[in-house]
Amino acid sequence: MKLGDLKVVFAGNPEIAVGALEALASVCDVVAVITNPDKPTGRGRHLESPPVKIAAAKLSIPVLQYDRLLKEARDEIRRLAPDVLVSFACGFYFGPKFLSLFPVASVNIHPSLLPCYRGCSPIQYTILNGEKSTGITIQRIAAELDAGNILAVEQWDLKGHETTQSLSEEVARRAGPLLVSVLDHIISGTVVEQIQSDDLATYAPMLSKDDAYIDWNSSVEAIHCKVRALNPWPRAVTTFEGRQLSITSVWGTLDQTKNEPLATPYEPGTVIGLVKNKGLSVACSDGLIYIDRMQLAMKREMDSESFVHGHPSIIGAILGH
Repeated sequence: MKLGDLKVVFAGNPEIAVGALEALASVCDVVAVITNPDKPTGRGRHLESPPVKIAAAKLSIPVLQYDRLLKEARDEIRRLAPDVLVSFACGFYFGPKFLSLFPVASVNIHPSLLPCYRGCSPIQYTILNGEKSTGITIQRIAAELDAGNILAVEQWDLKGHETTQSLSEEVARRAGPLLVSVLDHIISGTVVEQIQSDDLATYAPMLSKDDAYIDWNSSVEAIHCKVRALNPWPRAVTTFEGRQLSITSVWGTLDQTKNEPLATPYEPGTVIGLVKNKGLSVACSDGLIYIDRMQLAMKREMDSESFVHGHPSIIGAILGH
């Protein structure tokens, strides 16, 4: 069997999965894409399609939309006689009856170095915890979440300025070529599998808006990581004059922030001043962090200089009070 002979079903939803689908479609016969139903969004509650559905339409690939993979879904997939299932950020539970429909392989693309950060928010936790490197793991789909045998890993160093948005884009760029290589090894019988160690497993559960509030008594590193990890959602927040203030961007890399000690003690959260080419300097427990961009509730996002022009009282204010 050759790659071009493989009949593949691809399961995914968000933008991060689109690159892998496109790479797959360029070398295999993608017989269907499985994704969630369109969802109402915005004030007008207009239906919005998952990015993977939009990409599949451009590639002329049939789309099947389900909330859950029940008998109806199994019957539709069975008629396609697929060989392989590929999943990436899809949110479905694949039971044994469903997986039995794929005689060659069922694989999942996961954006972390498994067994670290099993779960639905690996990129956010990678940044939140200040990791120095990250990667993509392709694993066999197992009964337990993200616990299947590892088939391939690609690892790279982080620079300390990545956001969830930018790192997701990097993962999306790298995932497709790695997936194609793994499938080639599977059908040639040369794939090497590695059993995951459950003892080394860590987890990345879903984040919520409750996780967004900044504790200015934290370290510069912790706050720097939080702002980047929660961009673009739910965004790190504090308060200013009783209103919610989203912190959307901070200056510099993690290494650069370590060189910004407090010359004079300030209460954590105190806005000390506006520094050219850096932003608003704010006191943390162990140094200074510079807010580059921010957004008051119900207002547009601004750079720090524009914000100070419109709200000069922020200088000297204590955020979070």
